[in-house]
Amino acid sequence: MKYNSHLLWRMLFFISAVWLITDFIEAGTADCKNADLSDLNHQVKTFSQCFLEMLPDDKRTEINSLAWSLQQVLDRLREVQGKACKAFMPKNCPVPEAPQNGGLVCVSIDSVQYCKPMCNQGYDFGFLRRSRVYEKCGESTGYSWTTQLVGGNRLADCISSPIAVSGVKSAYFPTHMCCQQTIANATAESEQIEIFLRELAEAEKDVSQKREMAIDCILCGN
Repeated sequence: MKYNSHLLWRMLFFISAVWLITDFIEAGTADCKNADLSDLNHQVKTFSQCFLEMLPDDKRTEINSLAWSLQQVLDRLREVQGKACKAFMPKNCPVPEAPQNGGLVCVSIDSVQYCKPMCNQGYDFGFLRRSRVYEKCGESTGYSWTTQLVGGNRLADCISSPIAVSGVKSAYFPTHMCCQQTIANATAESEQIEIFLRELAEAEKDVSQKREMAIDCILCGN
């Protein structure tokens, strides 16, 4: 099939537009009322399919260049995602590092932060965590994270595994949803946060009494 140069320029224009949007979000100067992110999402899917069908093998360099550009955009967007979570975290606690191939469900209550490590389907924890559902940071911990790992703010590792047995059942994202898919769905995100709040209420008496004060967020690893 003949190479469509117009499509390539449209894709490049789209990438530039996404860069501008992320810059505006970070700078706080964008008028977001007219932003249509659903349309951007649709264009990504459309262009991806078009490139698969229309670009021949001899255009591999162009495809690789576009893939790199999109990866850079994705990295920028993930930085923007993380800012919302970092804003509510206790100032004296280091920002926790979400495990690759998984994430952290975090809740901040009365200057104490609790984070529950979770793994995606196909991954399991590097250490047994059945009796260790979450980690916390606050005055009682000397404003450092309780963690099995060396490194301070790294709370868990998710390693490739055909079975998931190291954590409790709720410590794994649903089989049909990874961490990023979960936070892209308001209902699914709320469900995971609600599960963690119930677990906290059972383990921490103060949490059950101050549950309505909770500020929550889910952080995803790469």
